[in-house]
Amino acid sequence: MTDTIAALATRSGAAAIGIVRISGPRAADVLRRVVPKTRAVSRPRRISFGRAHHPESGTLIDEVVCVYAPAPHTATGEDVAEIHGHGGTLVMRALLDATLLAGARLAHPGEFSSRAFAHGRMDLTQAEALMALIGARSDKAARLAARHLSGAVGQGLADEYDALTDIAAALEASLDFPDEDLPAPQAAQLRQRLTDTLGRLSTVRDSYQLGDRLMRGAAIVICGKTNAGKSSLLNRLAREDRALVDETPGTTRDIVTASGEIDGIPVTYLDTAGFRASPERIEQRGIEKSQQALQRADVALLVIDGVDNAATNWQSYLPPLSCPVIAVHNKCDQPGFAVRPISLPDGPSLSLSISALEGTGIDALEAALSRMLQGETDASSVILTTARQHQLVKEATVALERGLAALRSDMPAELVAADVREAREALAELWGRHAEGDVIDRIFSTFCLGK
Repeated sequence: MTDTIAALATRSGAAAIGIVRISGPRAADVLRRVVPKTRAVSRPRRISFGRAHHPESGTLIDEVVCVYAPAPHTATGEDVAEIHGHGGTLVMRALLDATLLAGARLAHPGEFSSRAFAHGRMDLTQAEALMALIGARSDKAARLAARHLSGAVGQGLADEYDALTDIAAALEASLDFPDEDLPAPQAAQLRQRLTDTLGRLSTVRDSYQLGDRLMRGAAIVICGKTNAGKSSLLNRLAREDRALVDETPGTTRDIVTASGEIDGIPVTYLDTAGFRASPERIEQRGIEKSQQALQRADVALLVIDGVDNAATNWQSYLPPLSCPVIAVHNKCDQPGFAVRPISLPDGPSLSLSISALEGTGIDALEAALSRMLQGETDASSVILTTARQHQLVKEATVALERGLAALRSDMPAELVAADVREAREALAELWGRHAEGDVIDRIFSTFCLGK
């Protein structure tokens, strides 16, 4: 990393202020060539006024303010400079071009952050949190990403890593120095320590379901027979008229979506085509799309017409589902309403009575959705948010489960030690300590320019 890089740190387009960021060993030289009379280099970490000029023609570009900070106490761990100019596509392009003529090269996407990682200014979980913060879809997701950016994942798992280090040290001592006065770890005590660590890591592993939903959002699919009130329920949950409501069966033929939020989790409601025995050809295509949506759902709302006495074989309509199903008995405000049993392989996770038309029972339905989406994860604990993090913690728990099984079966201590080492290595890779180059490149390649 001997070259100096530059990029826009703000979005291109009209704005009050735009920023060009420079990082690398020649950051001060580049800054002085673009803003010749700046005092920023001689007064580090203080804002200085100056006039930016084209480094070759000397043409005035803009009146700017600059700041310079020498390594290592900077965002990237290198010498860093910033030029703050008046926002605008042409002005900022001219300022960036000037820095490139002055000796910098255009940064690759994510290169500032990758240099910060290389110089120990952030770990991989913090790098992932940076992009999560930028793309957060709710306040709760933004707060979680900010916690991760400050190092919450590393700090939260440090105790587990240290516990595994202590266990590994005791095991290695019993193997490497059998003649020394180093007592082999007692099997019962070792088993308990491994069990406790495994339990805590399993909780962290399972937190990914909530973390993924916070970042990605959750899909709530509304399904049921025609005229059951699915579209009315969508409009009620979305708090706007997103879907047409009519007494004619089969009004909804394609999936209608609406966005919302439930206790900080971004959700997408999907109103699907209604099921019926002999649909028209276009309706059948809509029903097939409904079934596909159900297989990707986080929660399914099975809307049942509470005044319809006809028996329904739901298994003939619904595909095999891995998500929770809430049986929503609609039209509780109408005469003849009754909650009728429904037949599903595993039964519904919950049954509720509502009136989508009047709004009765909607609060209880939203509370139930919140419980299902949040799960049992403690919001103050470590919450994993990426598939990479989840996979590595899963690998650690699998290794510890194998080690515990070996210990219970009185297998050689070498096998237990190998499993503990594998678990430690998985946690270390979480922070990027032993991550392979292609993994690191893949993470930073998703970043935008200037980050």
